Amino acid sequence: MDDGAGERSTALRLRLDVIQHSRLTSLLALLAALATTPAIVGLMFSAAYGQAGTGPGAQISLGSDPRSGLRYIRIARRGAPVYPTVDLTCDGQRWTLALTRSDDSAVYQVSPANVELMLNAIECRLFLPDQELVLTREQLWGAWAGPTRPGAPTVLIGQVVDVVDGNTIVVNMGDRSETVRYIGIVSQENRRPPGPEAVPGDAIQANRQLVARQQVRLELDTVERDRDGRLLAYVYVADRMVNAELVRRGAAEVMTVQPNVRHRELFVTLEQEARDNRRGLWADPSEPTTPPSVEAAPRPVAEVRRGVGPTENGWACPPAQPIKGQNTTYTGGGRCVYHVPDSERYSATTADRCYATVEDARHDGCVASRR
Repeated sequence: MDDGAGERSTALRLRLDVIQHSRLTSLLALLAALATTPAIVGLMFSAAYGQAGTGPGAQISLGSDPRSGLRYIRIARRGAPVYPTVDLTCDGQRWTLALTRSDDSAVYQVSPANVELMLNAIECRLFLPDQELVLTREQLWGAWAGPTRPGAPTVLIGQVVDVVDGNTIVVNMGDRSETVRYIGIVSQENRRPPGPEAVPGDAIQANRQLVARQQVRLELDTVERDRDGRLLAYVYVADRMVNAELVRRGAAEVMTVQPNVRHRELFVTLEQEARDNRRGLWADPSEPTTPPSVEAAPRPVAEVRRGVGPTENGWACPPAQPIKGQNTTYTGGGRCVYHVPDSERYSATTADRCYATVEDARHDGCVASRR
C-alpha cells in the first residue's frame, strides 16, 4: 500500500472513533438525566374517554354515575393493594377520599362541592402511597364539566390593589394592572344614581371586606372584556366566589349580559334567597330586623333636639320642615328613621318629628330609610 492510501485509511479510522465517542457521550448524558429526574407520574387523559395510563399495571379514570350523576375517581392496579383512602390537594387545600367500592378496581367518590372546587382550581394532585398524580384543569373539565361547560375557562392570578366600587377592582397581574369588572352582578352604587334614601358605601364596603389586599383568582368567560376595556371575571378568594357572595348578602343583584352566563343559575338562586330573607338591597324598614330577644342599645340623644312636631295626627309635616322622622322599634331602642318627600314610603309614613334638612335629622339620631 502506498503512503497516500495509508494516510487515508488512518484518517477514516480516526473519524469513526470520534463519531462513536460522540454517540457514547450523548447516551451517557441521557442516562444521567433520567437518573436524576423525580419520578412523578402525570395523568395523560384521552379527550374522548377521560382515561389515563399511569404506568405498567395501573389505570386511572374519572367518571360519573349515570343514575346519580355523582363523580368518581377509579384506580385499577393489577396485582397492587387497594387503599382505603387517598388524598387530594387542589391549590393547597387538601382532603381525603374514602374508598366507595372495590371490584376489579378501587372507586373513590367525590362530593359535588369538591367537584366544583376541583373544576375551579389551577391544579389538583392525587396522592397514593407510591405515586403523586397531577390532574390538570383540562383533564378535569373534559371528564366532569358536562355538555353545558364544554371547556376549562382561562384563569388568571393577581393581587387586589384597589377597590373601585361594589363590583369593580384593580388587580396587579405582575407584569401589568387590570381593572376587573365582576361578571353577572351589579352593585347598589351602579344600579341607580345615588339619592337621599341610599345608604352610601354598603356595596363597596362589602366588596372591600371580601377582597381588599387579597390574592384573587380570576375566572374568565366567553367574552373577556367589556366595551370600556375592563377585564370581565368571576373573582375568587380561596374557594369563595366574590360575585356570588355579594349577591347572597344582598349587596348586589343579578345582571345577565350574554354570552357570559356560566354561573347565572347560581346568582339567580342566591338573589332569591336574599330577597326572601330581606338582606341588603331587599331589606324592608317596615319589618323587624333585630331579634326580640336581643336587648337593643339605647338611642343616642342629641344635646339639643332639632325639628318640630308633625301636624294632622302625624301624617303631614310643615312645608318648612318636610322631612319625616319616624321612631321605630326594629332598628333598636326606638331609633329614628327619616324619609324625604320624594321617597317611596313617604306618603305612607307617619311622622314623630319633622326636619328641615337631612343634617337636622341625622343630628337628632335618625338614619336614612332604605326605601
